Amino acid sequence: MEQASNLVSIENWAVVENVVAQNYDELQPGNHLTGYVFGHANLPNAVLIYTSPIIRVDLSRNLVETRNTTYRLGEINSEYETWVAARSGNPRKNTTAVTKIAS
Repeated sequence: MEQASNLVSIENWAVVENVVAQNYDELQPGNHLTGYVFGHANLPNAVLIYTSPIIRVDLSRNLVETRNTTYRLGEINSEYETWVAARSGNPRKNTTAVTKIAS
């Protein structure tokens, strides 16, 4: 993955299978991130994006690599967080459930 100086932050993020369906999906290679980016060389701050497919996930460092960019995961989207918790069998909101689905 890229050096820390080349990272782009993504806030209010969620994972979707594709841009057309926009259904939530697991944080794993092949899916896409959506959220608001900060620090991207070619985009203004706080613009909503859909990434190219995820290549690699490193939750120990909160990093997600796509074809073009490595993102540092910021605040998770609350609706996505609830979806993740429901899929993990935990009715409470819990961002640690993201770790479980990426394993």
